[in-house]
Amino acid sequence: MRPPIPLSVLLVFLISPHWIQAQSFDFAVADYGLSLGNSDRFTGIRVNAVDQGVERISGLNFTFWTPGENPNAEYAGIAVGLIGTKARRISGIALSGIGVNAREHLTGIAAGTLGVGAGNLTGSALGLILVDIKERVRGVAIAGAWTGASQQFDGLALSPGAATAQRFRGAAIGGFFVGGEESLTGFAVSPGGVFSAQLRGVAIGGFGVAGKELKGLALSLGGIGGEHLEGIVMAGLGLGAVERIRGVALGGLVVFAPEGKGLTLGALNGLYIDRIDLDDFLHFKMVNERFSGVSVGLVNYTHRLYGLQLGLINYAANNPRWLRLLPLVNFHF
Repeated sequence: MRPPIPLSVLLVFLISPHWIQAQSFDFAVADYGLSLGNSDRFTGIRVNAVDQGVERISGLNFTFWTPGENPNAEYAGIAVGLIGTKARRISGIALSGIGVNAREHLTGIAAGTLGVGAGNLTGSALGLILVDIKERVRGVAIAGAWTGASQQFDGLALSPGAATAQRFRGAAIGGFFVGGEESLTGFAVSPGGVFSAQLRGVAIGGFGVAGKELKGLALSLGGIGGEHLEGIVMAGLGLGAVERIRGVALGGLVVFAPEGKGLTLGALNGLYIDRIDLDDFLHFKMVNERFSGVSVGLVNYTHRLYGLQLGLINYAANNPRWLRLLPLVNFHF
């Protein structure tokens, strides 16, 4: 019968740097059991001071100190790092005092005080500061300051700070802003702003919503801007497009675009105040070249009208000269 190992010997064994390189006491039956130390492969319960040179651990893994080099490490099951967990692949549950990092893929649930980083994420990641996924997310990312850097994000991103990715598909909620560098499809909301080159779905931004192409529903207490706006767009201050607005456009002060189609409601439609000075006092910039539909406001302007204008001052340049500028109502069909 093997004599019992004193507890003091085990503690020295676990924390001594001389034992880090693949040295362990293993108590296993049929490949399952308990491992104390830096075993490189094991199935069962494993307790170690510093994980270094790990190949594959299946089961429950607990480490006390910051990990060493683990370029090929794989953890399957539950990995708990008092300071951190670092591997090539992690599947299951990973919890760490500072952070979790899976260089290639993280599948399951991961949480760290500083954050979670991975090449790819399938599942859920929680970081009090950040969640940094390099390539693709399929699941949920929640962080206190920032979730981002993903090339493709499919799922839910939630952060009191910012939620960003090159391409979003799903739901993104950010305190300061939500951004999809190339595209954002689904639902995005931020008390700050929502920005994306191509936005399709629902976007709600406190200060603003902006993008090259916006299709769907966009709401903002501030302003909304883009090259093409299509759908229902409503902004407290105003909205404008570089090329066209199609659908329902409601702007508190201004609504303008070279081309408009649908229903437009704003104090100034088809124009805006370009500058205020002591020469011209109010200098207006006439923008709308063509409007089809109904325009309602204090001042409505278009070069070519195919519909109805309702307002204090209405101007349609394609009407006969004496009918171009009219109060209350103007129309051309």
